[in-house]
Amino acid sequence: MEFNSCDDVLFSHLKDEELIDRIRSGSEKSFDALIKRYTKTVMLMSGSYYSESLTKDDWFQEGMLGLLFAVHSYSRERGVSFGSYASVCIKNHLNSSWKKANNLKNAPLNGYISYDDTVIPSVNSPEDDYIQNERYRSFTENYTDNLSGTEQKVFGCYLSGFSYEEIAKKLGMTEKSVDNALCRAKSKLKKAFNI
Repeated sequence: MEFNSCDDVLFSHLKDEELIDRIRSGSEKSFDALIKRYTKTVMLMSGSYYSESLTKDDWFQEGMLGLLFAVHSYSRERGVSFGSYASVCIKNHLNSSWKKANNLKNAPLNGYISYDDTVIPSVNSPEDDYIQNERYRSFTENYTDNLSGTEQKVFGCYLSGFSYEEIAKKLGMTEKSVDNALCRAKSKLKKAFNI
């Protein structure tokens, strides 16, 4: 995510909901700004999860998928701020990922350590929560179905905050190939999720 100082100043004055509107109108810079704005939040929330099968970076990427779901599914009509909604989506996605990573029946929660004692209030009824969980499942399936293996890797690194140069080195690609894969991934995800 490469920003210049003009972008930082412009987007710092916009509310999350305004960025969402711009993202849905096709603004990639608004998308980048929102990702940058929530990177610390996702880091903090994902940092309280542990599983032997997932690394710290994996947990961060899972949290970022929760954020992407929030961008895709947020609606002002619910009367909840995007920040609150995004927090719930991130937490739900992390919890779902933890359950998948530790899917032994009746296993104690040995691998889960939460340093966050705050409770995020539910913004939905139990029926809405069920529907939202089904939408999460569908969202995650669409994410993997729509992107090639290379696009998934590049987009995952991008969500983790790596620069194009860092992604290129990490994946053994040229920066131009990284840029092309990222553009394809963003385009496919926008089409798949009507963003």
